Parts: sequence; C-alpha cells; structure tokens
Amino acid sequence: MKTNIITIILAFITLISFGQINYESGYFIDNNNKRVECLIKNIDWKNNPTEFAYKVTANAIPEKGSLNTVKEFGVTDFSKYVRADVKIDISSSELDNLSNQANPEWQEERLFLNMLVEGKAKLYYYEKSRFVRFFYSLSDTSIVQLIYKEYYASENQLAENFTYRTQLWNNVRCVNEGLNSVENLRYNKGELERYFKKYNANEESTTLVYSAKKNRDSFQLRLTPGLNYSSVKAANAFASNEFVDFGPKINFRIGVEAQFILPFNKNKWGILFDPSFQYFNASGQNSYEKVEMKYQSIEFPIGLRHRFYINENLTFFVDALFITNYSFDFNSTISSLEVRTGNSYAIGGGAGFKKLSAEIRYSTQRNLLRDYIYWSTDYRRISLILGFRIL
Repeated sequence: MKTNIITIILAFITLISFGQINYESGYFIDNNNKRVECLIKNIDWKNNPTEFAYKVTANAIPEKGSLNTVKEFGVTDFSKYVRADVKIDISSSELDNLSNQANPEWQEERLFLNMLVEGKAKLYYYEKSRFVRFFYSLSDTSIVQLIYKEYYASENQLAENFTYRTQLWNNVRCVNEGLNSVENLRYNKGELERYFKKYNANEESTTLVYSAKKNRDSFQLRLTPGLNYSSVKAANAFASNEFVDFGPKINFRIGVEAQFILPFNKNKWGILFDPSFQYFNASGQNSYEKVEMKYQSIEFPIGLRHRFYINENLTFFVDALFITNYSFDFNSTISSLEVRTGNSYAIGGGAGFKKLSAEIRYSTQRNLLRDYIYWSTDYRRISLILGFRIL
C-alpha cells in the first residue's frame, strides 16, 4: 500500500509540474541597446539569476538571456534586473567563518542586480543563498555597494562595519534631516527602501518601488476536518503469541492548519504547521486474551508545501511533513501499556479552489510504544483532509 501511495503522489507531482511554465509579459535590452518586448518565464527568483528564459511570442521556442547578452530585463509590473560590473564584498556572513578584519574583501563580478527603488537615487539588491548585499547609484554615478560587514574584532568580540550609513549621509542625504536619519538605519530591505523613497520624494523625483508591486500572501489559516483510514498492529519481540492486529478503521479528525508563505517563487512555497486531533479506539485479540486500545492525541506536524497555480482560483499542492514525537495523548493506552508516540513522516497532495481545499495524505509507520524496549507498534493512516480558509 505504501509503495502504491508514493507512486501515485510522485506521478501527480510530475504531471502538474509540466504545467508550471509561466511566461509573463516583459522585456529585455540587449548589448546593442535594443529593447525587445517578449514573454519571460517569471520564477520570482530568490537568488539573483545569471540567466532567464524568454519567448518572443507565445508560440515561439524558448530562448535564453544571460549576463553576456542582456543589459537589463524585467517582468511587467513585477520585477526589474540590471546588469552591472561591480566590486562586491565577498566576506562571509556566517558566524563560524567571519573575518578578523573590518575592511571589505572586494571582488569584481558581473551581476544581475534586482532593482528595488528607481528614481534619482536607485537601490539594488543581490542575494545568493544567505549572502545579501545592497547597492546604490545616483543619476550621475555608477553602481556602488553599500558597505556593511560583521567581523571579529578579537577572538570572542563581534563587531560591525557600518560604512553604508556614512555613504548615505554623504551622498544620499535627505534635506532637512539630521544625522539620526542614518545612524540607526539597519541594513535590511524594508528600512533601506523607505529611506530611498523618502530621499526621492524630497528631491521631487518620480519613484518606482518594485517590491511593492509583488502581491504577497504571507499567512493562511484553515480549519481542516476530515477522515482517517487507520490501522494498528502491536507486537512483543520476545512473545509472538502477544501479537495483536487491531484492524483498519475509519475515524474522524479535526485540525487547524497554519501556513506561512515564503517571500519568493511567487508564493509557491510555504511552511506548514498542522496541529490536529486524531483518535483510534479498537479491540483486538492475541493468542489468549482480548486487548483494548484507546488512542486519542493531538499531533503537531510541521513541514513544507509547494503550490502549483493553474489559474487565479485553482491550485494544486504537495506536502512533506515531519510529525514530531511531541504530542498530547490524553491517557492513551494499549492494554495496560501507556502510549508514548515516536516520530513519523507524511506526504500528501491535493487541490484548492478559492477558500476550499481537499488533500490525500499518507502518514508513514509510527511507533506508539516508544518507551517500551520489547514492544513495537505499526500505526499507519491515509487521511482525507478537507479545508476551509478562515484567514
């Protein structure tokens, strides 16, 4: 049964993945300064791209634009990337690998920089994994990095290089603003965007903020009732006559699903937290006596969800979850043995239409008697989970 379920879900993922090539209206400017209107595959890049796919027309064969062939490209009303040959500080930002010097470690690179704010003063963004850098330029200047660096001033003393504040004070100073406008300014997207917007407004410069155009759905909350098709077997490693099969049963479940949408890849990825109430009450027979099982538990699965958008109202999704051994088991027992659950995993797939959703989820083998050395259980279930979005 497990193999069949996994095969079905993988086939489902493969099938709908082929329908996810999403080309949107956009443009690029080539090395000859020719602007080409086209359709761009909008991945909503988390890490700055080095290339992108485009079509000249909807039915054309996809082509590639790269750092060597394109000066600039953008997706209409969504994002803009500008090619730049810049000096970038390649100092590590990981605590275990921080430098012992305050000065940047410069390296010349050609990059596609993500335009965040466009106006008299422009703000750009670069990310690669957890490596984040901001750049800026004025109407008459080249693109320069805003310098911020963490380093060790001594073996155990963490220090910070805040040169970006001096750069802004000297070159992008808001009129009638005091030094406090930059001295507490943090090196993050939100605060730097607000600063550049304010500067451009003071300079009476037309401002475009590209991140504001992205429709971010950051949190969802659903009620998730459903049905479980469950089975439980219990065995004693040293007494085969104590084996008992409680058989399959259909039971009700209820949960509350919280999903935190990650801010990239067009809202397709989310962190899922799905506390839910499960129960399984049954009688079984071993070689010499009747055995009662009473299992009532609130579980706390956590995992990832990936969504596939078909249109504005219809989505498909797949889940992968880790079910922790932490749970509320409400005095659950198997015979006289107290239930203490082990870890488990679950995979699932389903569809959502507007506020409604439905999912089939398979939970792998789970031991309900982890505190007993000689006892083990095989608890599995397939769940039909319905959802109604309330937030």
